[in-house]
Amino acid sequence: MIHALVEFTKGMIAHYGYPGIFMAVSAEQVFLPVPVADIAVAATPFLKFSLVKVLLIIAAAVFAGATIGYGLGRYLGHPALIWLFGEKSIAKGEKLIGKWGLWGIVVLGFTPAFRVVTLAAGMFRLSFPRYLLAVLFGRIPYFMISALVITAFFKTKFYASVDMSAVILGALQGFTEFLPISSSGHLALAEQFVKLPIKPEEMFTFDILLHGASLMAILAYFWKDWVKIFKDGIKLLRKKISLKETLGFKLILGTIPAIFAALAFEETLNTVLRGLPAIGIFFILTAPLYFYASWRGRKNENEAITTSRSVWMGIAQAAALIPSLSRSGATIAAGMIMGVKREIAAKFSFMLGGVAILAANVYALFSLRGGAVIPDSRFLAIGFVTAFLASLLSIAFLIKYLQKHGLNAFGFYVLLLGILILTFMS
Repeated sequence: MIHALVEFTKGMIAHYGYPGIFMAVSAEQVFLPVPVADIAVAATPFLKFSLVKVLLIIAAAVFAGATIGYGLGRYLGHPALIWLFGEKSIAKGEKLIGKWGLWGIVVLGFTPAFRVVTLAAGMFRLSFPRYLLAVLFGRIPYFMISALVITAFFKTKFYASVDMSAVILGALQGFTEFLPISSSGHLALAEQFVKLPIKPEEMFTFDILLHGASLMAILAYFWKDWVKIFKDGIKLLRKKISLKETLGFKLILGTIPAIFAALAFEETLNTVLRGLPAIGIFFILTAPLYFYASWRGRKNENEAITTSRSVWMGIAQAAALIPSLSRSGATIAAGMIMGVKREIAAKFSFMLGGVAILAANVYALFSLRGGAVIPDSRFLAIGFVTAFLASLLSIAFLIKYLQKHGLNAFGFYVLLLGILILTFMS
């Protein structure tokens, strides 16, 4: 029976292409006992599919199937459970699922048992936004890792078009710059299994533009705070406030350690520490930091960023120059460990990152010395817009997320990713 379903799935993908992948993967999340997504990813090099399109279709299908499964569980399975076991018994199950269900979904997202989760989450009325977040952290990385394993096994790379390359790099920059999962680490991984049709000299210029897009997102999202910094500067000139009271001074103070570290260890950071073994190791080492920071910061109520805290968060930012150590994750964790409220630590971290990005881009532009190679304008525009929108979304998401949660979910993610890198790719 299973063999017949597998053959049927292969034929469906080969005959219908991308729509076939979407329909089959959606069904897999609810009832189809076949690893459709794995088959689709494995078939990509042989059927000459675009890996990026396949992964995007799989991501959309996962969310579509997960939503359908949740709806079936919520509106059909839940009433059936109440009829069978009674409302009081089900309430106990809902309380237990509400507390631990998020982690269960993340873990089971890496297993074939996930299709049971989609129905159970609805049947026990797990919060739908939390459910989708767990799907994101459990299911999507699983398929990305499948692609990594396949490229390692077949010793090949997938190819992306010019426009899709701009989307990939823009999304990577926007999401991983602010989510505490390391932008440099994920970019190094992307380079392992996607062949980008971009020259190295064009990539350098494009990277400056992408970071500029993230800087624009920081300026746009926190515009009121930047205006306040400007007003504080005027007050400072009029001697109405002291220098130590201003947020601008604390941001500059927090940026200094990263500048010194970048200048002192530039060669080591760009060579020795960019290898996959080093990236895997530092991903793993990041996890305990997140777990400890989440434990220490679970009851933080302090909203003040003092000069000493800004310096320590700046030192954490300097340490995060190591590829696979997340800049936002290191600085937020440092703030939480020092007693700062989670979302306040994130806000200062993002603004601190804005100053660091500005400094890095200015240094990069001066290092070009008129020898810049400018990519196609369409390529630049697609990358910039993608990075800007992804940056805004990730900033808004993490600020809201940290109001109720710590960094544990991200800790489990980088721990698992580090283990998989050392296991399959080193």
